[in-house]
Amino acid sequence: MSEAATGAGFAFLGGCPRSGLTVMRRLLAGHSRIHCGPDTGLPVAIAMQWENFATQLGELHSQDFGLEAEQVRANMAELLTGLIGEPIDGRPGHRLVEKTSLNILAFERLGRLLPQARFVHIVRDGRDVAASLLQRDWRGPDGRPFAHVSEPGAALQYWCDLTGIGLQAETAISPGRLLRLRYEDVVKKPKRSVTALLRFLGLEYEPATLNYSGNPIELIGLERDSLPLVDAPVCADRIGAGRQLDGLMNEAVRGRMRTLGYRSAADSRTRR
Repeated sequence: MSEAATGAGFAFLGGCPRSGLTVMRRLLAGHSRIHCGPDTGLPVAIAMQWENFATQLGELHSQDFGLEAEQVRANMAELLTGLIGEPIDGRPGHRLVEKTSLNILAFERLGRLLPQARFVHIVRDGRDVAASLLQRDWRGPDGRPFAHVSEPGAALQYWCDLTGIGLQAETAISPGRLLRLRYEDVVKKPKRSVTALLRFLGLEYEPATLNYSGNPIELIGLERDSLPLVDAPVCADRIGAGRQLDGLMNEAVRGRMRTLGYRSAADSRTRR
């Protein structure tokens, strides 16, 4: 089986938007053996299309076209890796890291489509994510703002729902192929966190990953609201930015916070 059909050398980052994926792109893109370009949205679209083919047309492919399920999988895998993998073609030992945040929606599908690909689930304190979402002006086709960028409760639930999908993927994908990485750990202990991530990708740490300021970056596919932060060093300034939302969390959100290692004000009082 070809590497293109297995996803060897490919890694996919995903997580709730505003969880620090652009920061991770900046860090990883400084490594000499990593290409971490802009969001493409292709992994989610192709993985979902493959699943649709597999579930709706599987028997038709086999009976009428002589295409067994494994061949359909390999074809779709090679389509995806061919579309995004050009930067690492002919470069042994290099990695292609695709960081579309909503990759998280398709981690399980991608794990089956590309049996040797690796995955990184980026998580961040749900209150801080919600606070950042509420500063966005994202609108639907009708011109009205989405609920998750205009209503605090909806923003918190959006984070809860997406991290829940990520946790399901952590269970479904075989051990050693998926790493959970907390934004706060990257900010507080960048070298340790980046070293662990690179080791997970089969690479050694390079100082250039933490010295990215001033390096050119492709702006296509980069959210314009993130531009002021593109060259800013990682810092703890944005940790705790959503504390004012603490009292708006429902029990599901509080439970998810605890599962991911975050404490609410109520949890902190209970520990005293």
